[in-house]
Amino acid sequence: MAAVDESFCNMLKAYRSRDNYREVFTSTLNTVSSEVNLTSVKSCLTVGPGEGLFELGFIQNCAANIDKLTAVEIDHESTERLKNHLQKCLPNVEAQVIEADFCTWKGVDDPADLVLMFHVLYYFHPDERKQFLKKVHDNWLAADGFAIVVSASRTKSPGNANEIFERLGTPLLIWEDIEADLREVGFIKQHVFEMKFVRDFSNPDESFLRFYQSHVDQPVTLSDVLDVIKGLYPDRKSYHGFNTLAVFQRRC
Repeated sequence: MAAVDESFCNMLKAYRSRDNYREVFTSTLNTVSSEVNLTSVKSCLTVGPGEGLFELGFIQNCAANIDKLTAVEIDHESTERLKNHLQKCLPNVEAQVIEADFCTWKGVDDPADLVLMFHVLYYFHPDERKQFLKKVHDNWLAADGFAIVVSASRTKSPGNANEIFERLGTPLLIWEDIEADLREVGFIKQHVFEMKFVRDFSNPDESFLRFYQSHVDQPVTLSDVLDVIKGLYPDRKSYHGFNTLAVFQRRC
């Protein structure tokens, strides 16, 4: 039997192969670009971008005047893929990819005009998350700069595609708590866009199951994950999920 690739990139690929989120995200960017003016943005910091497909798509569609980018990503394979994507997608941007844990990273020397935080705020304990966001607001983001946050929303709605995390014992951070933390450290919300997607749970392969397993705090087996999927999604086909993209600004 062939060995299963247990890398984060492969698990994420298996996870994303079962939803239409990328198409929905790309479509949403057309609305974002028409409603949010980021023409003044010249520099960008992105934390935890993985291989960066969504972050680079956002820059290309909504912040095309960026000429300097710093990316902080802990996964080695993802950083290598990110470098390749940067060369292809943003060849004229001065880019620095730092392989480090963004939770403990010391930060930039020069504040950026734009900070991207896509699906990363789940990985903090509440007090640590507030400390991190305060560093972003006070030290890493320029005056009048923008922070773009993407995170799961409606995670408490019965039958949603993210309910599996709660059933496995590690519920996703709810959007309302994320927004409250951002406001508490001084961010001002400017725009909100909700994205509805569908995820297919039929015939889950091992890499798909391992993605969920890797995001649960306590030990669970692949059989545990599969049992939860069978219980939550009995026909194991398509279920809706929601992500929110919000634009916040630092006002001084």
